[in-house]
Amino acid sequence: TSPAIRCVAGASVSASMSDPKARKILIAGDVRGNIASLYKRVVSVNASPAGPFHALFCVGPFFTSDAENDDDAAAETTDELQPYLDGTSVAPIPTYFLDAFPGGRGVCGRDEKLSGKIALNITFLRTPEVCEIAGLRVAVLPGHYNPINWNDESALASAAAREEGEFTKKDVTSLKQSHSTTGSGAVDLLLTADWPRGVCAFARDKTDGGGVSLEKNNGDTGEHKTTTPSLTAAASGSPACAELARELQPRYHVSSRSGVFYQREPYRNQKGHVTRFIGLGAVGNSNKTKWLHALALTPAREMAPSALHKSPADTTSSPYVLPAGASGGRNLPGPPGVGEKRPFGVDADEFDRASVRWEDAAAKKTRLTAGTPDNKRPLKGDIALTVYVRNLNFRADENAVGSFFAGCGDIVDLKLGRGEDGRSRGFCHVVFGSTEAVEKALGLTDNPFFGRDITVAMAKSEKERGDDRDARRGTHRNGTNATPPTGCWFCLSNEKDTHLVASIAGECFVSMDKGGLVADHCQVVPVEHTPSFASLSPSAAAEVWSYIACVRKMLNDGGGGSNDTVDANHCAAPRDLVVFERHLALRSKGGNHVHMNCVPVPREKANKARKIFEQAAKRLGFEWDVFDAPTSAEQLQALLQEKAGDDEYYCVHLPDGQILFRLIKPKEPHWMSFGREVLGHLLGCPERTAWQECMESETAETSRAEKFKNAFEKYDEPAKNALG
Repeated sequence: TSPAIRCVAGASVSASMSDPKARKILIAGDVRGNIASLYKRVVSVNASPAGPFHALFCVGPFFTSDAENDDDAAAETTDELQPYLDGTSVAPIPTYFLDAFPGGRGVCGRDEKLSGKIALNITFLRTPEVCEIAGLRVAVLPGHYNPINWNDESALASAAAREEGEFTKKDVTSLKQSHSTTGSGAVDLLLTADWPRGVCAFARDKTDGGGVSLEKNNGDTGEHKTTTPSLTAAASGSPACAELARELQPRYHVSSRSGVFYQREPYRNQKGHVTRFIGLGAVGNSNKTKWLHALALTPAREMAPSALHKSPADTTSSPYVLPAGASGGRNLPGPPGVGEKRPFGVDADEFDRASVRWEDAAAKKTRLTAGTPDNKRPLKGDIALTVYVRNLNFRADENAVGSFFAGCGDIVDLKLGRGEDGRSRGFCHVVFGSTEAVEKALGLTDNPFFGRDITVAMAKSEKERGDDRDARRGTHRNGTNATPPTGCWFCLSNEKDTHLVASIAGECFVSMDKGGLVADHCQVVPVEHTPSFASLSPSAAAEVWSYIACVRKMLNDGGGGSNDTVDANHCAAPRDLVVFERHLALRSKGGNHVHMNCVPVPREKANKARKIFEQAAKRLGFEWDVFDAPTSAEQLQALLQEKAGDDEYYCVHLPDGQILFRLIKPKEPHWMSFGREVLGHLLGCPERTAWQECMESETAETSRAEKFKNAFEKYDEPAKNALG
């Protein structure tokens, strides 16, 4: 699912609510006896178009804590719960809570053998375990964290912890064992009352939901230090919860008790998928802090590996994993307000190459000679059942790659290419046991894995690799090939998906985007395999420029073949155009073949295009260079050649013609699906940002191309000029 896209009066709702496979759940923060406020909101959200929901989870204290030491007083705080306890009222949806004591002693009892069900549709999750609720694999750590009793493992401390509803090291161990004994499958949801310590490490946005930051003054040094409620909550969080998040690697981790709403950027796990952490406020709080969150989750066991391992553009490194070996045995200082990057120790023998951030100077100096696999060993199995995988993220290790391809079939052997220093070289060979498994693996090409679109192809024999090396010697220095590369989708000579072509001129053509963001999302592509607009011949660049101008005019007149918006007179409403070009020197398929993505945007959203691209850039840690609208292809080419030369770049043409430009330096990462991600959120269709998940039948694609062709025909000056 995607991050929250709609927030109303203390509740936030996630996307994909219309997915029929998804399990819809609500998660609330600290209830503290506010049952009436809780269920009033739940009833409203459950009756909304986003509902109905399968379950409600309450992650903070469920009972008020005003009478912690008085059982009789505690009983008085259950007034709002009493109608549900005596059966005169029924909870609107199945409700589960995990932090009951000390306020709930009179209701839940002290006997750990008692059933957790306290009323119809209301259950206390009193056992630390991984269980199935509403079709989801849910890991539960009941109780809350007390550092005093946590560090004291005596029988007296354990008894006191149980009395006060505090979890112990034994509880954490039990939860880990439950995860192992139930199959160690992906955990959909981890619920802890306390925040995990250090969760803000590597996060770009450390503010709470309202962007709050506080200035603190150190009286001793006079130093001013900026902090935020989320940083404070993370710094005082539980190391046990952080340890569980690191080991269980849940898809979602939700906590409360801090009174802060915080939605962290997703972070990547060693298993390949991402985790999203959400902190919630207290129910009915006076500050209007969000305390109710809705999710639509497809169980991990029902997801294809490519969908499960998809990483959004703003994915960060895990806040919990930094091997001791990467720092030479020293404790590294962490981000402000977090302490150290290793909130709990990682021994040197646990070192995992995939967790090292190679762009860190300290990591670059680390020599990983110990345990480095022998890259010269021969592959086991049949070369005819072997695939070659390229464009792997350097952090993806053998376990992550094996997990990604495990759904295809039996794996006979897997060898990751590594250098002499042990670092991944970004490719691997996977040997399968059947042709069916190979076919499934080949179908994963161009799917996102660890933030990169990987390429999967049949492995070649030594003779075939030698022939390829000889052929590459004929490649021109400007990036164009003497013979068209056979793997390029954009080369017409390869006759791939030609039913999507809507127009052909002298040197360029227009094709519908496969799995477009909107139905008339198209691409302007030169016939010759050329890497960028900047390197096109002047005549080809002029034709591309003309095509874009014609598409813009058609949209301005309300055309496009799939325009569902109308104006006040019920005529097709005019739209604007956003164009983006991604020039990345891809090694696969003969290198990059320039394609200008043309995405129609409703006029009322067009003025937000620049802002959303700038916000996305800020989250990824860079700024755009902004240039006035060029008046010709020649002027744009001159600008790109001046700013980029032969280097990679990203270029966005805004509706008003302004250019957003970013130079991509050597070895600097850039998100492959960046443009689609940003425009998907602008258009309100974030679920369509991965084109592989928007595939249509060839009949539907042909129909879409024909509609566009008919609408574009009277504007198609390049094709008319080509015919003379």
